[in-house]
Amino acid sequence: MQNFISHLLMCSYLMSVLALIYIALTPLLSKRYSIKSRYYAWLIIILGFIIPFRPRFRNALVKIDLPKNIALIPSADQLPAAAPTLISNAQSPSVSIPWNTLITAGWLLGMLLFLIYHIIKHYRFLKLASRWSEPTSDENMLTIMQILKTQMGINKDISLQTCECIGSPMLIGIIHPKILMPAVQFTQDEYFLILKHELIHYRQKDLWYKYLVLLAAAIHWFNPIMIIITRVIDIQCELACDEQVVLHTDSETRQSYSKTILGVVRFNSKLKTALSTNFYGGKKDMKKRIKAIMDTKQKKTGIAVLSAVMAFTLGSGIIIAANEKNTSPEIIREHIVPSSNINVAFMPDPELYAAYSAFGITISEDGTKLLYNGEPIRSFIDQQAVSDAFYWDENGHENLSAVRNSGGEIIGIETITAQDAKAYYDAFFKEELNSTHFNENYTADTKFDQYKTLGIEYSDGVLYYQGTRVKTFIDELGDNLYESFWNDPAGTINLSVIRNELNQITDIKKISDDAANEYQLKFDAYEQQLIERIENKY
Repeated sequence: MQNFISHLLMCSYLMSVLALIYIALTPLLSKRYSIKSRYYAWLIIILGFIIPFRPRFRNALVKIDLPKNIALIPSADQLPAAAPTLISNAQSPSVSIPWNTLITAGWLLGMLLFLIYHIIKHYRFLKLASRWSEPTSDENMLTIMQILKTQMGINKDISLQTCECIGSPMLIGIIHPKILMPAVQFTQDEYFLILKHELIHYRQKDLWYKYLVLLAAAIHWFNPIMIIITRVIDIQCELACDEQVVLHTDSETRQSYSKTILGVVRFNSKLKTALSTNFYGGKKDMKKRIKAIMDTKQKKTGIAVLSAVMAFTLGSGIIIAANEKNTSPEIIREHIVPSSNINVAFMPDPELYAAYSAFGITISEDGTKLLYNGEPIRSFIDQQAVSDAFYWDENGHENLSAVRNSGGEIIGIETITAQDAKAYYDAFFKEELNSTHFNENYTADTKFDQYKTLGIEYSDGVLYYQGTRVKTFIDELGDNLYESFWNDPAGTINLSVIRNELNQITDIKKISDDAANEYQLKFDAYEQQLIERIENKY
């Protein structure tokens, strides 16, 4: 989810820059290209906001170098279930909620509240419109409606109603569309132009467009640029519809249509919803609309505009290329504990895997990932290889195995199941898995239950002994075998478990800081030996 939020923020930033540039260029583009093409270019930008992921590019205009992976070193988020009992309190996941989780929760809450607000607003509008609306009984208006539907090839049953609570004609409803007309009288020509305007909205599926805009605004509710974008698209929607209404008409018709729009201004009301069309867009936009309606110059279809916006949207990934998959830090974390699921990151050997290059196996440009047809591999095994060809990466996708013929030659690559991949994994790390005593079913909450009778309590990531915060807690079973090992720099007491000859817990004793430090050095040396053994094996 952290990667998703990073992608989302980067997408919001890049698409906002593209949108502002497009807004700035609109006056120049309007002189050469049709309004319709410029309107649908916005649809591409909106889809870019909704889908935050982009194609990857090897080269970037701005290169950000992140830390490289350390081979075979698990990251903190890959620690096994028993790890909380072996790391310091500052590292315990139970101490506090990760910041990325809080950010994700805040984003989801904001999006939910945004959608709830608009859903409630739209619902109230529909209830009010339903209360004050009734089917149109004007035969003249119904006849005009039917003629226009026939001319435009619309077979959908679209209800025509008169609503006393609105001041502007509008189209609402996707499943059951209806045109709402204000309770005022228009001339026959005005009815013709108004109804044609709303039916063009229906034919262009502008309500679907508005739903996408609302979704993008919900996803990017934190971005104030979305307010500007939403407003601009609303204007472009009406302009594109006006363009289709007066297409191939003379100046007289255009003047008549302009007068119709100006006439609606007198009856304007503030009652509207984001999920409806709006014949009247406000006084500030009237001058722009009238000017566009009276413009009889021939405009290009705008394929170049659509292509350019598409290219910039899809290519936004080339602006900043970061090797974000290499998220493991360069430092070795303290108290790395093996378990029955050792999460490691192999550093693939170019010489070893060159033999598989003809079958789609390659190594990433930074040398840290094994790829199959350009996608990260989760596991790869070649049982018949002279060298020990085994690769594992928890962040990969495909589980693969090399296929050889009877002569031992590589003839292909096949996909294997996750179960088979895990079996190979367990076999490869059998020695390491068997060398550890830690129980994978233990958690920090249950691990210390066995010491409760001796005064040990675990609560919210802190270990206590008779109410005192524990600094060091050791339960050693033998050489390099620990039932529990706890370290909390904020604690004030060092403890060691006493066991009898049958390895049963009998008591707990206090130890000095020097003794605790000796245990710490011994445990660190044990961990380092384990890491080196795994590295040498590969």
